[in-house]
Amino acid sequence: MTESTSAAPLSRHPVVTGIVGFCAGLVIAYGIGLWQRSSALSAQAEANAAVIVAKDTEIAASAERLVEAQRAATAAESRNALSKARLAIFQALNDLDQRNFGVAGDRLRDAATQLDAVDAASLGLDPALLSTLKAEIAGTQVLVATDFEQQRLQLLELAARIDAQTAAAAGSGAP
Repeated sequence: MTESTSAAPLSRHPVVTGIVGFCAGLVIAYGIGLWQRSSALSAQAEANAAVIVAKDTEIAASAERLVEAQRAATAAESRNALSKARLAIFQALNDLDQRNFGVAGDRLRDAATQLDAVDAASLGLDPALLSTLKAEIAGTQVLVATDFEQQRLQLLELAARIDAQTAAAAGSGAP
């Protein structure tokens, strides 16, 4: 027997055919696996993109609510400062009635300081009017006198002007 007669061509050898078939099957299986992974990753990327869009929308809505809440807090603090200024004026009136002129002057300065905390824009008020009112309150002197009716009327007029601002702030529809 010669080698040439006993050896079949390589393409017809069963072991070679099995190895080639096995390798072809591995390549096909690998290709299918890549395609399935790519499909799954694409679906997951689309789902993640949808979640991100939903979260971005939620964040934007939360940011709007935060701005509105800050606006409402500023308006509430401003209304509170107006009320404190009004209270300080009435306390100054009470001190004036009790002939505590120094304490009444301190209360007026406190009222002027309270007006610094008022954000006129958040209440829809005229900032120039509030500034003028603050200057008038700060400039009001409580003097020792036997007849203090004029000073009392001046303080009542200032309290009425603060009341008007408070009413305007409440009527402006500010939160």
